[in-house]
Amino acid sequence: MTDLEAVNPLWHAALEAIFQADSPVGKAVLDRRLRYVFINRTLARFNGLSVDEHLGRTVQEVLPQAYPALEPLLAQVLDTGMPAASFRISVQMPGGDGQKAEWEASYLPVFLPDGGVGGVYVQAVNLTAKLLADRALAESEKHLRRVLDSLFAFVGVMTPDGTLLEANRAPLEAAGIDASDVLGRPFWDTYWWNYSDTVRDWLKGACQRVAAGEIVREDVVVRMAGDTRMALDFMLVPMRDDAGVITHLIPSAIDVSDRKAAQSRIESALRERTVLLQEIHHRVKNNLQIIASLLRLQGRAATPDVALALQDSENRVMAMALTHQLLYERTDFSSLELGAYLKRLVASLRDAHGTLLHGITLGVNAPDSGLQIELTQAVPVALIVNELVTNALKHAFTPSSPGNVEVVARREGAAVEVAVRDDGRGLPLDSPLSNASSLGFSLMTMLTKQLNASMNWPQPGQAGATFVLRIPLGREKS
Repeated sequence: MTDLEAVNPLWHAALEAIFQADSPVGKAVLDRRLRYVFINRTLARFNGLSVDEHLGRTVQEVLPQAYPALEPLLAQVLDTGMPAASFRISVQMPGGDGQKAEWEASYLPVFLPDGGVGGVYVQAVNLTAKLLADRALAESEKHLRRVLDSLFAFVGVMTPDGTLLEANRAPLEAAGIDASDVLGRPFWDTYWWNYSDTVRDWLKGACQRVAAGEIVREDVVVRMAGDTRMALDFMLVPMRDDAGVITHLIPSAIDVSDRKAAQSRIESALRERTVLLQEIHHRVKNNLQIIASLLRLQGRAATPDVALALQDSENRVMAMALTHQLLYERTDFSSLELGAYLKRLVASLRDAHGTLLHGITLGVNAPDSGLQIELTQAVPVALIVNELVTNALKHAFTPSSPGNVEVVARREGAAVEVAVRDDGRGLPLDSPLSNASSLGFSLMTMLTKQLNASMNWPQPGQAGATFVLRIPLGREKS
């Protein structure tokens, strides 16, 4: 098997240019004995050693704690020639005080001219490293997603004026062309790029910028065999000699077509899911409104007491229907804005209890946005508020002494508090709080438990009544 050290000197120089370029991505080349042949400064710093201290040493010698986790993946690449792409792994790194670092890495086979696997090309991003905070490179790094079924690797060498001198086998085979079709020609005039004047002009300008010392990186689309298109994560860097003079330009790229296609499929599936869920909530809302209408019709022929009970049931059904109506109007089915929800609910109760509102002011004090509750909490909260508001309108005031009923919602620490208060005559001493005989109060008790919440009840026999429902968020939930 030909050793990696025997590659063409120009390729050797090209690799040195790639590995000397500043990058937030760690890069290395290992030979078949898993010794470091090349490594850039980024990965060397991650490993806690200098570049020179890596060269010639094995992965096991440099990373003894991490090696047991890395060795099976490296062996797979060497034995099968198949990449280990975009995997995540937690390993203990040198100098980490026992702390584990989270990595996203890709191991790619390095093929020799005879077709054998001569080593492993390593690309790794330390997801815990502070280097990822560099905003100038973060925008380009977001395009680097290697969660792919396969990888397309391209490396070439050009003169500073953009003439292609070398190209590896993979892009030639993928395009169905021979080296003689592209070598010695301006890179932007080769088969991959010359299908579009716009793409060709962009690449020509990029080569001029890199020849002046810049580094260019961008997602581009190139032409492949059969006039097909392939999306690439493309990078172009300058290669300098010892005097700092730019002697060559080094293009490299990775196929990201599968990633983009997968992203498109996911977005399409999410759109279909959104439409489906909206339709479900719309139908549920319509069915609940039909039930409410049936209760209303039945109440017209019932005795006053029965009609009142049916109206209470109708209000409860409409409170549930409101949840599905709001969800139908939104595309986020995980939560609801509590303030807007309560305002719609109270408006519905105001319409339903018009005969009880003579002189009574009914309002809501809650923000329109920024106070969210989960979907699973919405219906229980609505039913509890419905019971409290209805109870206040029915029992808190006398015809000669109307007053105010207010629903208040706010965030309080790690919880959301919903209060219903009135300035009426208060709870009687023989209120249902003592015997739990009221359906409404029994329902509130059950729903409060369902929410893993707590309810502060007013003291019977005192003027005014304030009920406070405290709904825990995050870690307060049980």
